[in-house]
Amino acid sequence: MKKKIAICHAQVPFVRGGAELLVESLYEELRKRNYNAEVVSLPFKWYPNEQLIQSMMNWKFIDLSESNGEKIDLVIGTKFPSYGIEHNNKVTWLVHQFRQVYDLLGTQYSNYDYSPESLSVRELVNRYDYNSLSDSKKIYTIAQNTTDRLANYNKIDSEVLYHPPKHVGFYYSNNFDNYILSVGRLDKLKRVDILIESLKNADPKVKCIIAGQGPERENLESLASKLGLSDRVEFLGFVEDKQLLDLYANCLAVYFAPYDEDYGYITLEAFLSSKPIITLDDTGGVLEFVKDDVNGYVSSNSSQISMKIDYLYHNKKVAKEFGKSGHDSVKHISWDHVIDCLTETIR
Repeated sequence: MKKKIAICHAQVPFVRGGAELLVESLYEELRKRNYNAEVVSLPFKWYPNEQLIQSMMNWKFIDLSESNGEKIDLVIGTKFPSYGIEHNNKVTWLVHQFRQVYDLLGTQYSNYDYSPESLSVRELVNRYDYNSLSDSKKIYTIAQNTTDRLANYNKIDSEVLYHPPKHVGFYYSNNFDNYILSVGRLDKLKRVDILIESLKNADPKVKCIIAGQGPERENLESLASKLGLSDRVEFLGFVEDKQLLDLYANCLAVYFAPYDEDYGYITLEAFLSSKPIITLDDTGGVLEFVKDDVNGYVSSNSSQISMKIDYLYHNKKVAKEFGKSGHDSVKHISWDHVIDCLTETIR
Protein backbone atom coordinates (compact mmCIF):
# COMPACT_ATOMS: atom_id res chain seq x y z
CA MET A 1 0.00 0.00 0.00
CA LYS A 2 1.24 3.48 -0.85
CA LYS A 3 2.46 5.55 2.08
CA LYS A 4 0.21 8.53 2.80
CA ILE A 5 1.91 11.92 3.17
CA ALA A 6 0.15 15.17 4.06
CA ILE A 7 1.93 18.38 3.01
CA CYS A 8 0.82 21.20 5.31
CA HIS A 9 0.61 24.67 3.82
CA ALA A 10 -0.57 28.05 5.12
CA GLN A 11 -2.08 29.89 2.16
CA VAL A 12 -2.65 33.63 1.94
CA PRO A 13 -5.72 33.73 -0.33
CA PHE A 14 -5.06 35.10 -3.83
CA VAL A 15 -1.31 35.37 -3.21
CA ARG A 16 1.02 33.08 -5.12
CA GLY A 17 4.76 32.96 -4.61
CA GLY A 18 7.73 30.73 -3.90
CA ALA A 19 6.08 28.83 -1.05
CA GLU A 20 3.15 27.85 -3.26
CA LEU A 21 5.50 26.68 -6.00
CA LEU A 22 7.46 24.63 -3.48
CA VAL A 23 4.35 22.89 -2.14
CA GLU A 24 3.03 22.14 -5.63
CA SER A 25 6.39 20.79 -6.79
CA LEU A 26 6.83 18.69 -3.65
CA TYR A 27 3.37 17.18 -4.19
CA GLU A 28 4.19 16.30 -7.80
CA GLU A 29 7.60 14.85 -6.96
CA LEU A 30 6.18 12.66 -4.20
CA ARG A 31 3.47 11.35 -6.53
CA LYS A 32 6.08 10.55 -9.17
CA ARG A 33 7.82 8.34 -6.61
CA ASN A 34 4.64 6.40 -5.83
CA TYR A 35 3.68 8.15 -2.59
CA ASN A 36 0.04 8.97 -1.93
CA ALA A 37 0.54 12.70 -1.29
CA GLU A 38 -2.04 15.34 -0.46
CA VAL A 39 -1.77 19.07 0.22
CA VAL A 40 -3.62 20.18 3.36
CA SER A 41 -4.01 23.95 3.17
CA LEU A 42 -5.55 26.50 5.55
CA PRO A 43 -6.06 30.23 4.85
CA PHE A 44 -3.58 32.43 6.69
CA LYS A 45 -4.09 36.01 7.88
CA TRP A 46 -1.71 37.77 10.23
CA TYR A 47 -3.74 40.87 11.10
CA PRO A 48 -5.15 41.90 13.48
CA ASN A 49 -3.26 40.09 16.23
CA GLU A 50 -6.33 38.08 17.22
CA GLN A 51 -6.47 36.64 13.70
CA LEU A 52 -2.76 35.77 13.80
CA ILE A 53 -3.29 33.82 17.01
CA GLN A 54 -6.34 32.10 15.53
CA SER A 55 -4.33 31.05 12.50
CA MET A 56 -1.72 29.52 14.76
CA MET A 57 -4.25 27.65 16.86
CA ASN A 58 -6.09 26.31 13.82
CA TRP A 59 -3.10 24.14 12.98
CA LYS A 60 -2.78 22.87 16.55
CA PHE A 61 -6.30 21.44 16.58
CA ILE A 62 -6.30 19.57 13.26
CA ASP A 63 -6.18 15.78 13.52
CA LEU A 64 -4.13 14.30 10.68
CA SER A 65 -3.36 11.00 12.41
CA GLU A 66 -5.70 9.29 9.94
CA SER A 67 -8.21 9.99 7.19
CA ASN A 68 -11.31 7.96 6.41
CA GLY A 69 -10.04 5.26 8.73
CA GLU A 70 -6.62 5.00 7.06
CA LYS A 71 -3.37 6.01 8.74
CA ILE A 72 -1.48 9.07 7.53
CA ASP A 73 2.15 7.97 7.66
CA LEU A 74 3.89 11.34 7.53
CA VAL A 75 3.08 15.05 7.72
CA ILE A 76 5.42 17.69 6.34
CA GLY A 77 5.19 21.19 7.80
CA THR A 78 6.35 24.07 5.60
CA LYS A 79 5.94 27.77 6.35
CA PHE A 80 4.54 29.41 9.50
CA PRO A 81 2.23 28.42 11.08
CA SER A 82 1.65 25.09 9.27
CA TYR A 83 4.44 23.36 11.18
CA GLY A 84 2.27 23.63 14.29
CA ILE A 85 0.39 20.52 13.19
CA GLU A 86 0.64 17.71 15.76
CA HIS A 87 1.50 14.22 14.50
CA ASN A 88 3.62 11.33 15.75
CA ASN A 89 5.68 11.41 12.55
CA LYS A 90 6.14 15.06 11.61
CA VAL A 91 9.01 16.38 9.51
CA THR A 92 9.43 20.12 8.96
CA TRP A 93 10.86 21.56 5.76
CA LEU A 94 10.94 25.17 6.85
CA VAL A 95 10.25 27.75 4.17
CA HIS A 96 10.17 30.66 6.60
CA GLN A 97 8.93 31.71 10.00
CA PHE A 98 6.85 34.81 10.75
CA ARG A 99 9.71 37.13 9.90
CA GLN A 100 7.84 40.28 10.95
CA VAL A 101 8.57 39.50 14.60
CA TYR A 102 12.10 38.21 14.03
CA ASP A 103 14.65 39.71 11.64
CA LEU A 104 12.19 42.27 10.21
CA LEU A 105 11.03 43.57 13.60
CA GLY A 106 11.23 47.37 13.73
CA THR A 107 12.03 47.74 10.02
CA GLN A 108 9.97 49.29 7.22
CA TYR A 109 9.02 45.75 6.17
CA SER A 110 7.18 44.88 9.38
CA ASN A 111 3.98 45.96 11.12
CA TYR A 112 5.63 45.25 14.47
CA ASP A 113 8.03 47.39 16.47
CA TYR A 114 9.49 47.35 19.98
CA SER A 115 6.27 48.39 21.72
CA PRO A 116 5.00 46.18 24.57
CA GLU A 117 2.15 44.87 22.41
CA SER A 118 4.48 43.94 19.56
CA LEU A 119 6.97 42.28 21.89
CA SER A 120 4.21 40.23 23.50
CA VAL A 121 3.21 38.94 20.07
CA ARG A 122 6.83 38.18 19.35
CA GLU A 123 7.10 36.16 22.55
CA LEU A 124 3.94 34.22 21.73
CA VAL A 125 5.18 33.39 18.22
CA ASN A 126 8.58 32.44 19.59
CA ARG A 127 7.05 29.94 22.02
CA TYR A 128 4.81 28.55 19.28
CA ASP A 129 7.79 28.07 16.99
CA TYR A 130 10.00 26.47 19.61
CA ASN A 131 7.35 23.99 20.74
CA SER A 132 6.10 23.21 17.23
CA LEU A 133 9.48 22.75 15.63
CA SER A 134 11.02 20.86 18.52
CA ASP A 135 8.52 17.99 18.19
CA SER A 136 9.55 17.36 14.55
CA LYS A 137 11.39 14.12 13.85
CA LYS A 138 13.59 16.04 11.44
CA ILE A 139 13.98 19.76 10.74
CA TYR A 140 15.16 20.87 7.32
CA THR A 141 15.19 24.35 5.83
CA ILE A 142 15.20 25.61 2.26
CA ALA A 143 18.37 27.69 2.68
CA GLN A 144 21.33 28.35 4.95
CA ASN A 145 19.90 31.79 5.69
CA THR A 146 16.75 30.16 7.09
CA THR A 147 18.85 27.71 9.12
CA ASP A 148 20.90 30.59 10.55
CA ARG A 149 17.77 32.52 11.56
CA LEU A 150 16.32 29.47 13.29
CA ALA A 151 19.52 28.98 15.27
CA ASN A 152 19.83 32.67 16.10
CA TYR A 153 16.27 33.36 17.26
CA ASN A 154 15.10 29.96 18.49
CA LYS A 155 18.32 28.06 19.31
CA ILE A 156 17.15 25.16 17.13
CA ASP A 157 19.47 23.24 14.80
CA SER A 158 18.39 22.28 11.29
CA GLU A 159 19.79 20.97 8.03
CA VAL A 160 19.72 22.81 4.70
CA LEU A 161 17.85 21.04 1.92
CA TYR A 162 18.12 22.91 -1.38
CA HIS A 163 15.65 22.11 -4.15
CA PRO A 164 15.50 23.04 -7.84
CA PRO A 165 12.97 25.50 -9.31
CA LYS A 166 9.74 24.49 -11.01
CA HIS A 167 10.97 24.22 -14.60
CA VAL A 168 14.22 22.36 -13.96
CA GLY A 169 15.24 20.62 -17.16
CA PHE A 170 13.61 23.27 -19.38
CA TYR A 171 15.77 26.34 -18.74
CA TYR A 172 18.06 27.28 -21.60
CA SER A 173 20.28 30.10 -22.83
CA ASN A 174 20.01 31.85 -26.19
CA ASN A 175 21.03 35.49 -26.69
CA PHE A 176 22.38 38.21 -24.41
CA ASP A 177 20.06 41.02 -25.43
CA ASN A 178 20.03 44.58 -24.13
CA TYR A 179 17.64 44.10 -21.20
CA ILE A 180 17.97 43.34 -17.52
CA LEU A 181 15.26 40.99 -16.30
CA SER A 182 13.46 41.22 -12.95
CA VAL A 183 11.11 38.39 -11.97
CA GLY A 184 8.91 38.04 -8.91
CA ARG A 185 6.15 39.53 -6.82
CA LEU A 186 6.19 43.33 -6.70
CA ASP A 187 6.56 43.88 -2.95
CA LYS A 188 8.67 46.44 -1.11
CA LEU A 189 10.85 43.63 0.19
CA LYS A 190 11.92 42.77 -3.37
CA ARG A 191 13.37 46.29 -3.95
CA VAL A 192 12.68 46.52 -7.67
CA ASP A 193 12.79 50.31 -7.23
CA ILE A 194 16.59 50.14 -6.90
CA LEU A 195 16.83 48.54 -10.34
CA ILE A 196 14.73 51.30 -11.88
CA GLU A 197 16.84 53.97 -10.15
CA SER A 198 20.06 52.34 -11.37
CA LEU A 199 18.81 52.29 -14.95
CA LYS A 200 18.74 56.10 -14.95
CA ASN A 201 22.56 56.24 -14.97
CA ALA A 202 23.17 53.20 -17.16
CA ASP A 203 23.72 53.19 -20.92
CA PRO A 204 20.47 54.45 -22.51
CA LYS A 205 20.46 51.44 -24.86
CA VAL A 206 19.85 49.14 -21.88
CA LYS A 207 16.27 48.47 -20.84
CA CYS A 208 14.68 46.46 -18.06
CA ILE A 209 11.76 44.04 -18.22
CA ILE A 210 9.79 43.43 -15.03
CA ALA A 211 7.75 40.22 -14.90
CA GLY A 212 5.41 39.86 -11.95
CA GLN A 213 2.54 41.52 -10.18
CA GLY A 214 1.89 42.84 -6.70
CA PRO A 215 0.96 45.85 -4.56
CA GLU A 216 4.02 47.92 -5.54
CA ARG A 217 3.36 47.99 -9.27
CA GLU A 218 1.68 51.41 -9.33
CA ASN A 219 4.49 52.94 -7.25
CA LEU A 220 7.12 51.42 -9.51
CA GLU A 221 5.39 52.66 -12.65
CA SER A 222 5.23 56.14 -11.12
CA LEU A 223 8.94 55.98 -10.29
CA ALA A 224 9.82 55.01 -13.85
CA SER A 225 7.72 57.90 -15.17
CA LYS A 226 9.22 60.37 -12.70
CA LEU A 227 12.76 59.40 -13.78
CA GLY A 228 11.85 59.65 -17.47
CA LEU A 229 12.32 55.92 -17.99
CA SER A 230 8.85 54.84 -19.12
CA ASP A 231 10.22 53.93 -22.56
CA ARG A 232 12.98 51.79 -21.02
CA VAL A 233 11.05 49.98 -18.28
CA GLU A 234 8.45 47.43 -19.36
CA PHE A 235 5.98 45.93 -16.88
CA LEU A 236 4.62 42.61 -18.11
CA GLY A 237 2.57 41.53 -15.10
CA PHE A 238 1.99 37.79 -14.88
CA VAL A 239 3.69 35.80 -17.65
CA GLU A 240 3.09 32.22 -18.80
CA ASP A 241 5.77 29.60 -18.31
CA LYS A 242 7.02 29.53 -21.91
CA GLN A 243 7.40 33.31 -22.02
CA LEU A 244 9.24 33.26 -18.71
CA LEU A 245 11.74 30.70 -20.02
CA ASP A 246 12.26 32.82 -23.14
CA LEU A 247 12.80 35.96 -21.07
CA TYR A 248 15.49 34.24 -19.03
CA ALA A 249 17.09 32.75 -22.14
CA ASN A 250 17.54 36.09 -23.89
CA CYS A 251 18.28 38.62 -21.15
CA LEU A 252 21.66 40.20 -20.55
CA ALA A 253 21.47 39.53 -16.81
CA VAL A 254 18.93 39.04 -14.03
CA TYR A 255 18.41 41.56 -11.24
CA PHE A 256 17.38 39.92 -7.97
CA ALA A 257 17.97 41.90 -4.79
CA PRO A 258 15.28 41.22 -2.15
CA TYR A 259 16.09 42.15 1.42
CA ASP A 260 17.44 39.15 3.39
CA GLU A 261 15.75 36.54 1.17
CA ASP A 262 15.09 33.03 2.48
CA TYR A 263 16.14 31.19 -0.70
CA GLY A 264 14.90 32.75 -3.92
CA TYR A 265 13.95 30.69 -6.97
CA ILE A 266 15.05 33.50 -9.26
CA THR A 267 18.71 32.90 -8.39
CA LEU A 268 18.44 29.27 -9.48
CA GLU A 269 16.32 30.09 -12.53
CA ALA A 270 18.86 32.66 -13.74
CA PHE A 271 21.82 30.34 -13.26
CA LEU A 272 20.07 27.36 -14.89
CA SER A 273 19.48 29.73 -17.83
CA SER A 274 23.23 30.50 -17.77
CA LYS A 275 22.68 34.17 -16.93
CA PRO A 276 24.56 36.28 -14.36
CA ILE A 277 22.83 37.79 -11.33
CA ILE A 278 23.09 41.41 -10.20
CA THR A 279 22.27 41.71 -6.51
CA LEU A 280 22.96 43.65 -3.32
CA ASP A 281 25.12 42.77 -0.33
CA ASP A 282 22.26 42.19 2.14
CA THR A 283 20.13 39.73 0.17
CA GLY A 284 20.57 36.74 2.48
CA GLY A 285 19.94 33.44 0.70
CA VAL A 286 20.83 34.90 -2.70
CA LEU A 287 24.43 35.24 -1.51
CA GLU A 288 24.62 31.51 -0.85
CA PHE A 289 24.94 31.18 -4.64
CA VAL A 290 26.01 34.53 -6.12
CA LYS A 291 29.76 35.16 -5.91
CA ASP A 292 30.95 38.65 -6.81
CA ASP A 293 32.89 38.84 -10.07
CA VAL A 294 32.53 35.05 -10.54
CA ASN A 295 28.92 34.43 -11.56
CA GLY A 296 27.47 37.88 -11.02
CA TYR A 297 27.91 41.13 -9.14
CA VAL A 298 27.23 41.94 -5.49
CA SER A 299 26.79 45.70 -5.08
CA SER A 300 25.97 48.03 -2.19
CA ASN A 301 23.93 50.73 -3.96
CA SER A 302 22.19 51.73 -7.20
CA SER A 303 25.24 53.61 -8.50
CA GLN A 304 27.34 50.46 -8.39
CA ILE A 305 24.55 48.52 -10.07
CA SER A 306 24.52 51.10 -12.90
CA MET A 307 28.22 50.54 -13.49
CA LYS A 308 27.86 46.75 -13.46
CA ILE A 309 24.98 46.90 -15.94
CA ASP A 310 27.10 49.03 -18.27
CA TYR A 311 30.08 46.72 -17.94
CA LEU A 312 28.07 43.63 -18.83
CA TYR A 313 26.38 45.43 -21.73
CA HIS A 314 29.75 46.38 -23.23
CA ASN A 315 31.40 43.04 -22.31
CA LYS A 316 28.90 40.35 -23.21
CA LYS A 317 31.65 37.75 -23.24
CA VAL A 318 32.01 38.32 -19.48
CA ALA A 319 28.23 37.97 -19.03
CA LYS A 320 28.41 34.64 -20.84
CA GLU A 321 31.32 33.43 -18.70
CA PHE A 322 29.53 34.46 -15.50
CA GLY A 323 26.40 32.66 -16.67
CA LYS A 324 28.29 29.42 -17.29
CA SER A 325 29.90 29.64 -13.85
CA GLY A 326 26.49 30.14 -12.28
CA HIS A 327 25.06 27.16 -14.15
CA ASP A 328 27.90 24.91 -13.03
CA SER A 329 27.35 25.91 -9.39
CA VAL A 330 23.69 24.81 -9.20
CA LYS A 331 23.22 22.08 -11.82
CA HIS A 332 23.68 19.33 -9.19
CA ILE A 333 20.63 20.36 -7.10
CA SER A 334 17.95 17.68 -7.51
CA TRP A 335 14.59 16.53 -6.16
CA ASP A 336 15.87 12.98 -5.57
CA HIS A 337 17.94 14.08 -2.57
CA VAL A 338 15.09 16.21 -1.20
CA ILE A 339 12.56 13.37 -1.32
CA ASP A 340 15.02 10.86 0.17
CA CYS A 341 15.59 13.14 3.16
CA LEU A 342 11.95 14.10 3.76
CA THR A 343 10.70 10.51 3.62
CA GLU A 344 13.51 8.92 5.61
CA THR A 345 11.25 8.22 8.61
CA ILE A 346 8.82 6.08 6.58
CA ARG A 347 11.22 4.20 4.32
